[in-house]
Amino acid sequence: MAPSRPTPREGLLLWTAVVVLLAVFGLIAAAVATGGGLALDAPVLTWLHAHTAPAWTALARGLSTVGEPPVVGGITLVLVLVLALGRHTRGALRFAVQVGGAAALDLVLKKVFARPRPTLFPHLVHEGNFSFPSGHALGGMAFFVALALLVRHALPRPWRGLGLIGVALALAIGASRPYLQVHYPSDVLAGWALGAAWALAWERWLAPDRVGAAGRPGPGRAVS
Repeated sequence: MAPSRPTPREGLLLWTAVVVLLAVFGLIAAAVATGGGLALDAPVLTWLHAHTAPAWTALARGLSTVGEPPVVGGITLVLVLVLALGRHTRGALRFAVQVGGAAALDLVLKKVFARPRPTLFPHLVHEGNFSFPSGHALGGMAFFVALALLVRHALPRPWRGLGLIGVALALAIGASRPYLQVHYPSDVLAGWALGAAWALAWERWLAPDRVGAAGRPGPGRAVS
């Protein structure tokens, strides 16, 4: 089943979402660069520390592991290869840029902002690099938004809700990081916003309907 060309209304909604998400990221980034972060950072970390429990800590560590770059990168590589071998080259390129580009953004922004990790309370997992933005939040959100869009193109309507489950998992992965005391909440909020914006923007720039010499997806191809 070939994906249909996005309507002007859908295109407008997509770009509106991208602009709003980038504005959210920009506001948080400005607060981090000029004032050290958001006012909610310390109170949220303090509240989370006061409510730690072994079961919650185990869950947070598990979620954090799911969002580790080697895990996300490995799954991404497999999906890109599957798409490429299925001759869905446009879909493979789009997914690689959506996820791989988010990882590159994280590396660059961490060096630009050079924000130290929180030190209010002991870290519950080991982390050694800078804090802003959260790579787990940015990379996880980019991955699961890209996956949700892929599912939307490839599967019948009744199955498209699976993509939303993935986005919910991205939110849970990001939320685990302040609980583990290795990120400020502002790191995570910024990562979520930028990851979603990045994936949505490339979805439009490498739209699935812009493929092939004739500018049309091939018949019977769910992802191009």
